[in-house]
Amino acid sequence: MSLLKNLQRSLTVYSDNQAFCIGDKFYTYGELAEEVKVILNGIHDQGITDSTIAVVGTDELSTYASLLAIWFSGNAYIPLGLHNPLERNKSILKEAGTNLIIASNLSNAGEYADFKILNPAILDRSKSGEFSVDDKNERLAYMLFTSGSTGVPKGVPITVGNLEEFVKNFEEAGIHVRADDRCLQMFELTFDVSISSFLVPLLHGACVYTVSSEGIRSLQVLRIINQYKLTIIQMVPSVINLGKGYLKSLRFDHVRISILTGEATMITLLNLWRPCVRNADLYNFYGPTETTIYCSYYKCDLNNPKEYNGMLAIGKPMGAVSLVLLNEKGEIAALNEKAELMIGGSQLTRGYLNNKEKNDQSFVKFASGNQTEIFYKSGDMAYKDEDGDIFYCGRFDNQVKIQGFRVELSEIESVVRIKFNIVSFAIACANKNGLIELFVVTDQKLDGHDVIGSLKASLPAYMIPSRVIEIENLPITTSGKVDRSKLKAMIENGHI
Repeated sequence: MSLLKNLQRSLTVYSDNQAFCIGDKFYTYGELAEEVKVILNGIHDQGITDSTIAVVGTDELSTYASLLAIWFSGNAYIPLGLHNPLERNKSILKEAGTNLIIASNLSNAGEYADFKILNPAILDRSKSGEFSVDDKNERLAYMLFTSGSTGVPKGVPITVGNLEEFVKNFEEAGIHVRADDRCLQMFELTFDVSISSFLVPLLHGACVYTVSSEGIRSLQVLRIINQYKLTIIQMVPSVINLGKGYLKSLRFDHVRISILTGEATMITLLNLWRPCVRNADLYNFYGPTETTIYCSYYKCDLNNPKEYNGMLAIGKPMGAVSLVLLNEKGEIAALNEKAELMIGGSQLTRGYLNNKEKNDQSFVKFASGNQTEIFYKSGDMAYKDEDGDIFYCGRFDNQVKIQGFRVELSEIESVVRIKFNIVSFAIACANKNGLIELFVVTDQKLDGHDVIGSLKASLPAYMIPSRVIEIENLPITTSGKVDRSKLKAMIENGHI
């Protein structure tokens, strides 16, 4: 059965099950289905098909119902960040050629006068559309916009076929959701892990517990996991770091699957987290937006987890995903040789929207086995061991040249964490003068001169930071990742 037919079936078969818990209020699959039908009728009235429709990512039932209604109407959705700058959202809408925005709480609606706005709260509830399933694999399911080097966001279109393949591969990786599961959805809709967090549970009649963007997100996550006895959680490792002061008193024995994702998972954070979820299978999932959410996974060996520079391995490809490591000569890398990770297979996007130049740079044809495939150049440095497990080593753009030497900043970070038993973060950046500066977040008081002196015993002179900067918290992106670009900007603008 196709993805959308499965989704339609869930709305009917599980009508009495709880579908969502939003703001501590529960909604059944029956209530979700009725909301979907009302919004679907509103979309039909607009006469829009085979196009894109924007949705403002507020934390309410109508938002998730809008995503499903858009799919059932034969369209694709584009999420707009509630806290995005107005100009960014307008740039996204213009680039995608999107004319309709679904929003129930748009405080600056006047700023979107050039667009049609559909407010689910004021739609006629006596009218509702019927589900029609256009499940052609080649039609779009959603389009996300990632940061572009030119300052213009890049549109990443993902098809129904991409998404269907992801769901199949995700389940084959061991993530089997049951109707009695209680699943976490902590992500902004502009981050693609939100999709696996709500869609997969809905396909199986499980309940999705969302996290508001208001307040301290990490503390909300821990509260919801604890209060509602969640069983499946997907979250960024930053939650562990930001909530580490509470972890010693928390035991989540009800969690059976714990997925860490969205950024490199540090062993130090994994060690803090393991006692909290002692009954769970622990996974580290990896994947760029261009490859539909996740493309590889590592099921943690809790006795001897594999790591590189303190970062957990990203493991093996999901399903029929192709992962190839190409070295600087354009050849497949040998075992344990660091090279660029290339990703192919049926989860791969067909290319950036209206951006031939970037497509030519980022997607290449390569002979894999007996056929030629298109691969995405991830920009991630990795290597493969004798067991076939892949290790993430950092970004190629997180390599810097210092005094003519190529330096992996992650190596400096790893040495600092180990030497000073830092369970939070040590982030190295290169300033405009070609000197390394080290940001440290830790509960202990460190003397910068002592740190630098100690590192001289472990690292060559060109890898020694010029100074150590203690900060209370690292800047975090809306998806919960450490925002390295803001740290670099703080240095370059003289704010530190």
